[in-house]
Amino acid sequence: MEFTFQVPTEIIVGQGCIRKNAEKFSQFGKKALVVKSASAEKNGSLADILHALREQGIEGKVLDSVPANPTPEDVQALCGYAPEFSFVVAVGGGSAIDAAKGVAVLAANDVPPSAMYDKSYRNTPLPVIAVPTTCGTGSEVTAVSVLTVGESKQSFSSPDLLPKAAFLDAGYLKTLPMRVMLDTALDALSHSVEAYLLADSWSNDMIAEQAFRNFAKYKEALERREFTDEDRALMLYTATLGGIAIYVGGTSAVHTMGYPITVLKDIPHGRACALTLGEYIGFVYDANKEKVDTMCKLLQVDGIRGFQEMLKGLIGETAVYTEEEIRGFVEIAAEAAMKKKNAKPITREDIFALYCKALCPQK
Repeated sequence: MEFTFQVPTEIIVGQGCIRKNAEKFSQFGKKALVVKSASAEKNGSLADILHALREQGIEGKVLDSVPANPTPEDVQALCGYAPEFSFVVAVGGGSAIDAAKGVAVLAANDVPPSAMYDKSYRNTPLPVIAVPTTCGTGSEVTAVSVLTVGESKQSFSSPDLLPKAAFLDAGYLKTLPMRVMLDTALDALSHSVEAYLLADSWSNDMIAEQAFRNFAKYKEALERREFTDEDRALMLYTATLGGIAIYVGGTSAVHTMGYPITVLKDIPHGRACALTLGEYIGFVYDANKEKVDTMCKLLQVDGIRGFQEMLKGLIGETAVYTEEEIRGFVEIAAEAAMKKKNAKPITREDIFALYCKALCPQK
């Protein structure tokens, strides 16, 4: 067994944690760029951030809201070269935090968006502080940014993009629409499942298995579509565990297969991943029976079939796609999916079959 485990992000948890720990921001300079989702005004997170910055004598420039599934060009439009700023505060879901990592690169370097991918920039990206306001992204503890490029998504990464600090306040989840709660919770589950089946390390097993235990505790709340403050706190904490899991273990073909569904059909990322996750678990079961069985036990579901039924209940009604549409998804996703580390080798034919079982089950 060989692996490396390091999660240098300082994780600060609790109600009102931003205002209570305002001095943390002063470690990074006197001028901050604030990258936000559109919901940041509604849930109170932006007000808390601006209060903390003012208290510390820090100038904060609030950028326009990040669109859903931002492109590299969207990131550049938010803020180009801005060397006078010293750090970035990201507040929102995965789109906002991933975009903020791009802003951190471009604000420190007078380069085109392509430089984020080919790493042709010279200056170290600005430090990032992350405030997740959904229960799924995990980007607050990873060195990766995933943006929309063409008909799919592409990631870029650097150790410099690991947020220096992450503030987890579950109070910001209270205003989340129910569908967003469900979809982002599914994203967090997918992170933990995929990484658990990929990484052979006691650290990742420990993290993912705790995420499964937590999910089992709020599974009924997800099914009822009703949440207590304790449920929301556990869901946010579990999302961060999922982020740590994929930072250590990575994601599988499931994520890659979900990208064209999101980009072409406007299906939120977490739900897009969950659409194929159940069938993928069935596909890899013979290669990793012990782990899949342990996962199902911790999630308190009756084997693979119980896992798949749980996902169907949380996903809700879905569109049925044509074979032509699915072949289009395969053309976009297959090459990258096959290159991914998977619990067992996967072919183009396997990917087509998984899509068909998940998205047009009558075939």
